Amino acid sequence: MKKYLPYVFPTLAILIVIFLVFRWYRLNTQPQGDITQFGEGVEIENLSPQEVQEVMNSASDYETKDLNVVDQAASGQVRYEIKDGKVRFSIYAALPEISEGQYQVWLRDLSGQSMRKAFVLEATKSGFMGSAAISDEVLPFEIVVSYELRPDDEIEKIVLTKVMEKPIK
Repeated sequence: MKKYLPYVFPTLAILIVIFLVFRWYRLNTQPQGDITQFGEGVEIENLSPQEVQEVMNSASDYETKDLNVVDQAASGQVRYEIKDGKVRFSIYAALPEISEGQYQVWLRDLSGQSMRKAFVLEATKSGFMGSAAISDEVLPFEIVVSYELRPDDEIEKIVLTKVMEKPIK
């Protein structure tokens, strides 16, 4: 027995390393789910500072709708315009101050099966704000504002929502 004792610890260490390598390989080579990206092939654009100012200065072509409140401590609005094949929109929200994490805006199809990160809301003097533009081909879609602690591809805590639909002419 004494002649095999020096080999026990190195053998256990090698087995643990082999197990960890196998586990890492299995987790990193698995497909990450079959959820397709919302609006695949459609780019979400950040608005230029001039376009943001145009939205903020109450341009008459922009419609304003209140966001649906999921968390009682939050409120907000979406201002949007559908023009030139794009939906230009800005989110204005009164949200609780946070010391860690961020407020993230997502675009989700109405079936809820696929979603896409749009932008992070930035803190301003009047609350949180962010703007973007996306092709109008993806209408209707849902705007979701969430509180995120980790920068991953999963919604953690939904705060505000709103369904954007094509206007009836």
